[in-house]
Amino acid sequence: MARRFATLLALLAAGAASAQTTLQTAATHREGRMANGNGWAIDMPAKWNGTVLLFSHGFSAAPGNPPRNRPHEGAEQLLARGYALLGSSYSQTGWAVEQAVPDQIAALDRFEESFGKPRRVIAYGESMGGLITAALVERHPERIDGAMPMCASLSGVVAMENQALDGAWALKTLVDPAAPLRITGIWQAGAPQPPIREEGPAVDALLAKAMAAPQGQARLALAATLAQLPDQPDDKAPPAASPDLEGRVQAYARWFAMGVFFPRWDQERRAGGNASWNTGVDYAAQLAASGKRALVEQFYARAGLSLAGDLAALAKAPRIAADPQAVAYMRANFVPGGRLQRPVLTLHTTGDGATMVTYERAYADLVRRAGASPMLRQAYVQAPGHCSFTAAETVAGIEALSRRIASGRWDEAEVSAPGLNRAAAPIGKARFVAYQPSPMLRPCGAAVGSCRGEQAPSG
Repeated sequence: MARRFATLLALLAAGAASAQTTLQTAATHREGRMANGNGWAIDMPAKWNGTVLLFSHGFSAAPGNPPRNRPHEGAEQLLARGYALLGSSYSQTGWAVEQAVPDQIAALDRFEESFGKPRRVIAYGESMGGLITAALVERHPERIDGAMPMCASLSGVVAMENQALDGAWALKTLVDPAAPLRITGIWQAGAPQPPIREEGPAVDALLAKAMAAPQGQARLALAATLAQLPDQPDDKAPPAASPDLEGRVQAYARWFAMGVFFPRWDQERRAGGNASWNTGVDYAAQLAASGKRALVEQFYARAGLSLAGDLAALAKAPRIAADPQAVAYMRANFVPGGRLQRPVLTLHTTGDGATMVTYERAYADLVRRAGASPMLRQAYVQAPGHCSFTAAETVAGIEALSRRIASGRWDEAEVSAPGLNRAAAPIGKARFVAYQPSPMLRPCGAAVGSCRGEQAPSG
């Protein structure tokens, strides 16, 4: 588990060390640190096209909190096309969404002090940084001309935590209710900070117990389905239509910790309590809505278990309630309202096992209910992994969004999968595909009371 969580941190931190990579394109590099500890970094190409790309990085606990102004892939190609690269460290590490939004605007102020007002500002970011990007474009349309959230937690934190809670709670309840694993309540007021992966050994033990026999594997498959883990989160997973149940559950086991057990200690600390709940959830209905009941039934038949019996056990088991004040904090930091005033193009891999592709469907629904669907387009990359975009895919997305900003309208052919693949071809490999994610099972809106089972805040 220590290795699993180290890998997750490496993925979500999005390679902070790459900010120090020597540029292959002639550019002016500047960086500094503000009084609140927020470090900023700028790379200005020799021939600037007038657009600055404001990059928001993902969850990071990197020592020294270095600034980062570039994505996993594509920075050199973007510089070569004249885009200026800007980003910051944020003034805090961890789940610092609250701090990151003003810190990124402050970094934009530093850019303008150094180089003048840009013609356009495009916000983009990966993972948690994609959620920060969504917050920037909603809250600061006067500063942001367009946004490209990538592999992002776009459902918002409350929905994301609730859906993960479903998977973790179902697995523990069905495999080992007495397991010494805290799903919530990891942070306690006044208690010293625990080791960053305090729950890791207990998660390891629970997964090992589940994988030890077909009965536990069936229950893991049910829990993974409730958490909406993808069937192909990595290259080792069998194809979607494969009858290889053993290979499928092995893939679930490899990604369950990353997709379900968040760094909740830091989230609970910031929120002042637990912001997730499963009161009022009908898990039989959730399974039916997932579209994967037939697959789960195959696992249960192989194990000789009663799926109806396990669903009845979940229905009777004690539930977890949220702290309404913690929910209010997480809703503010951040659940999108969907009220877009600037164009947004999202990018997501179909096999993301850390931020599920179903989050995209939840975001589209939020935007639709806010009446802003004309501002949104979503692009999908047929690939496993978290934020595993190629340079060509990143650049093709940025350039399509840039042209949308310049023209004032979407070119539907250009933002289609074939159009993005054609645009990316001169740069390198691209895997855009026409795709429609399944509905998210536990959506949760920005308005108080919009989520099933939600308690109203007191006071």
